[in-house]
Amino acid sequence: MIKDDLVTAIAEEHALSRYLSAQIVQTLLDKLVDGLIKDSRVELRRFGVFGTKNQAPRVITLPSGKKIKRPAQKVVTFAPSATVKKKLNPKNSKPK
Repeated sequence: MIKDDLVTAIAEEHALSRYLSAQIVQTLLDKLVDGLIKDSRVELRRFGVFGTKNQAPRVITLPSGKKIKRPAQKVVTFAPSATVKKKLNPKNSKPK
């Protein structure tokens, strides 16, 4: 699913214009990023927790063999809630 699919689904489910639905989705994403920048943590009950962690600088080897230094940076993490985990891994599903 891409952002446009999400916009369309929300617009259809709630009888909204695609323009308004797109604004809602973009505002949600902007607020999520703002929360990560400000607090380094955004908790959405029954969905999961977004957070940030610091990655140390490291040396990366490119496919060409060239080595480059990657500086320290923050990365986004996500931990799904128990509700999401149960939906992703139902107990009655048979292993493949």
